[in-house]
Amino acid sequence: MVLLVVDVQKGITDERLYGFEKFEENLKTLIDASHKCGVEVVYVRHDDGPGSGFSKGDTDFEIYEGIAPLPGEKVFDKKVNSAFHESTGLDLYLESRNIKRVIAVGLQTDYCMDATIKSGFDKGYEMIVPQYCNSTRSNPYMDAETTYEFYNKNMWPGRYATCPTVSAALEMIHNYKKSENPYRIVGCGTQEIETERLLLRPFLLSDVKSAHNNWAGDEVVQKMYGEPVYKTEEEVQGLLEKYITAYQSDYYYRWAVIEKQSGECIGQIAYFLVYKPGSWGEIEYCIGSAYQGKGYATEATKEVIRYGFDQIGFNKVQISVRSSNIKSKKVIEKCGFEYEGTLRDYFFIDGEYEGRMYYSIINPDYCAFK
Repeated sequence: MVLLVVDVQKGITDERLYGFEKFEENLKTLIDASHKCGVEVVYVRHDDGPGSGFSKGDTDFEIYEGIAPLPGEKVFDKKVNSAFHESTGLDLYLESRNIKRVIAVGLQTDYCMDATIKSGFDKGYEMIVPQYCNSTRSNPYMDAETTYEFYNKNMWPGRYATCPTVSAALEMIHNYKKSENPYRIVGCGTQEIETERLLLRPFLLSDVKSAHNNWAGDEVVQKMYGEPVYKTEEEVQGLLEKYITAYQSDYYYRWAVIEKQSGECIGQIAYFLVYKPGSWGEIEYCIGSAYQGKGYATEATKEVIRYGFDQIGFNKVQISVRSSNIKSKKVIEKCGFEYEGTLRDYFFIDGEYEGRMYYSIINPDYCAFK
C-alpha cells in the first residue's frame, strides 16, 4: 500500500480551494500516520512546460510547505493529467514493489485526481480516496463544492474507488504491515559498472546522436538484434525516453555501453526479461558494427552476469541467440554459458523459420568458478 499525493503544489494550493483548511489538515494527518506506520508516501507533480510559470525551476511548481516529501521519498513528474500515464514511470515503480492498494489524495478533483483514479482502476489497483482529501476550485460550469460532491459521492464510489472517511483511512494505515518480500532477488536498479575499457551506465538523452550513429540506425546490427532500424535521431530519442522512464522500476536493468577511450555509446546490454518468482533474468545485447571483433560484447556480458548473481541475487542467468548468429554464439561460449536446448522454428525471418538457442548459468556453477 502507498499514499499517493497528487499535484499538491504551491501554485494551486491555497484558500481558493474548496474546504482548504480541512483538506490541508487531513493530508498532513495521513502523511504523518504513514511515516509512523511504514506506509510509503509517493508524490506527483504536474509540469505545464518551460515558460508556463508552472514548471521545473518555478516556485509554483514545488510541493506545498508542510506536505513536502522527506529526503529520499519518491517524486514523479508528469505532463499529462493521469499520474499513471506510462511517461511518468509510477506504474512501473509500484509494480516493482508489488503494490496493489493506493490511497490517493491531492489536486484537483475534476482534473488530475479524476484521471489518476480512473486510470489506476483500469490498471488493476485498488483505489482508495478518503473523504475531504482532494479539492478543487470553482469553474464556469460548477462551483467547487458541487464539483467535489459530484466526484466524491457520485462518480468514484462503487465504480472506480472506495471513498472512506479519514478515520477509516487512518485505520487502514495503522493496520498496515509490510509484507515480507516474496521474491528472493533484490530490486537494485541499473547501477554503473566499470570494466577495463567500458563504462556501463543508464542511458541519457545525450546518447541519442552516438547511439543512432553506432548501432540503432545500423540495419545489419538491428536485424540480428531483432529490433527495428531507427532511421532518425528523433526516433532514437523516443526509444531512449522509454528506457529512461523505465528506470523508475527497481527491477529494470538496461545499460548503455560506453567506450571509455572515445566516449561513444557503442551498444547496449540488458536483463530484458526478469522473472522475479523464479529468480532469473535473461540477457540481451548489441554492439555496433565498427566496434565488433574487439571483445567488447564479452567484456560487458561477463560483468552483467556478475552483477546479476552478486547484486540482484539471481539463481539463474540465461541468454538466447538465433542459430545463424555465429558471433554471438562465440561470445556466449566465452562467458561460460551452458547450452540447454533449441526452440525450433521460433523466428520467421526473410521467408524462413529459424530456431532460438538457449544457454544458461546457474548460481552454484557461477559460485564454483568465480
